[in-house]
Amino acid sequence: MRTVCPNLECGQFYRIKPERIGSVARCKKCSTVFRAVEYIEPGEQGVNEIQDEQQEKPETDVKKKRKTLKEVMEEKKEKIVNEVDRIMPILMDSFDKKENESDTRLIINAMLQHILGYDISDIKTELKIKGKKADYVLNVKDKGVIIIEAKRIGMNLGERQIFQASSYGMHAGIKWILLTNAVVWELYRISYGEKIESTLVFTIDLLDGLDNEEAECFYLISKYGMSRKNLLEDQWKKIQSLSNENITDAILSDGVISKIRTVLTKQTGYKKITNDELRQTIEENIFELS
Repeated sequence: MRTVCPNLECGQFYRIKPERIGSVARCKKCSTVFRAVEYIEPGEQGVNEIQDEQQEKPETDVKKKRKTLKEVMEEKKEKIVNEVDRIMPILMDSFDKKENESDTRLIINAMLQHILGYDISDIKTELKIKGKKADYVLNVKDKGVIIIEAKRIGMNLGERQIFQASSYGMHAGIKWILLTNAVVWELYRISYGEKIESTLVFTIDLLDGLDNEEAECFYLISKYGMSRKNLLEDQWKKIQSLSNENITDAILSDGVISKIRTVLTKQTGYKKITNDELRQTIEENIFELS
């Protein structure tokens, strides 16, 4: 009995015992994690139909129009969605069984390659530097760009994992930290100064599926996304700019308070409100900062 790796770029065949049908396997050639099914050789009629279809396909000399960055991004996101759909049955099966960290690593390895697009040579594991160890370091053009702290599937992620990854990042000069248990993926931006500060950039939770926003998040940390200069950094700056703290500070600034006071004066005709009185009212009654 035979089974085959579902990765179309691989297609490696394996002999398998009947009792192994339906079990989780990992391709030794490309590391794809898949559920083993019996491979049945397609009939000659099916082959002929495919050949006929290929012959009927009209040839064209029309040059392909160069794709825009947005079009490329949408294609990459579509591939990410398809790869997530393919691995979800295995992921949920592993989650239900509460499989150990070693089995979780197999799934994470496959997700890094097939969802995020990293080659095996881009993925460094169990790296040590100055006594600190990183579960994974993702490389782009031989430069470390993301540190990953991986835990058993379903395990809660927390401050301890951030500290572990940040300690390595501080010595390696890497500012992006990814925590994952295969189901949940949390990306942090780390600032190294007098103390290490971490800011959550986004969270992807696959328990309720993958929406368009989460697919875009996967795109940002994919090999292609990390190869685009400042793409992830710009997203982080946008999140920072729109944070509640920054918006609150902007509204309570002298310039904005003066503008609001001018509008109130025109609306009510009352001219004796001071900037301090208006700021205090906004703090206490709108932002409830008292």
